[in-house]
Amino acid sequence: MSTVEISGKSARDWLDDVLGLFPQNRLTLDAMRLIPASDVPAPYARLLVHDHHMTVTLEAHCGGPVALDVLGVRHRGDDYARKLVLRAGSASGPIVMVGVMRFLLQNVRDDVRSEIVAAKTPLGRILISHDVLRRIETKAFLEVSLRSPPGSLFSAPQASAFTYGRIAVIFCNGEPAVELLEIVAPQPPPGSDGALGGDDVSRDAATDAATDAATDAATDAASLTVPRDPDPGGV
Repeated sequence: MSTVEISGKSARDWLDDVLGLFPQNRLTLDAMRLIPASDVPAPYARLLVHDHHMTVTLEAHCGGPVALDVLGVRHRGDDYARKLVLRAGSASGPIVMVGVMRFLLQNVRDDVRSEIVAAKTPLGRILISHDVLRRIETKAFLEVSLRSPPGSLFSAPQASAFTYGRIAVIFCNGEPAVELLEIVAPQPPPGSDGALGGDDVSRDAATDAATDAATDAATDAASLTVPRDPDPGGV
């Protein structure tokens, strides 16, 4: 796993670079461990070990839409990065994912670029709605200590010591356009009650979201706002 490269860098060097974009309350490298896909436990494997948008995967898991909450932005020319959380249902819902996104905006049309920079809609939904030709490659998987800064953002099950995440790259129109660090909320053990983020999900809503996810996955296959002060948490 140490040989994994993202944009010509080792996974650890890439993480150090990306996390350094938002230094306040940042997640440190010693809070993370690179692991192979086979070591990602259930139910995290279903959430992370795939080549689809996390937006779609989390909507299916939560049984409804997820809302974008931006914690900080760095925007210099075509280089756009943000630290973010996704919340179940609405801007006041429980956090279901924390992450960092870095986007080379020259790889998308101006209308797509404007909607990304507006930071109102999760990235996956924007790329799907604009029918951007895209391909997602998952590069590495992470075990993340909940004693690190992101742990304070989650409502973690009492017995949880770790959660899990991934590093992924999205190719837009054939070019590597987006680099992503995505860490999902701690999950109850298999067989127990509870959903990601702590929301109760109706069976009908979950079925509808899963249908939407399958449709979006098939579509995939076919084809600076100022940071808040103080920073409420870090990744």
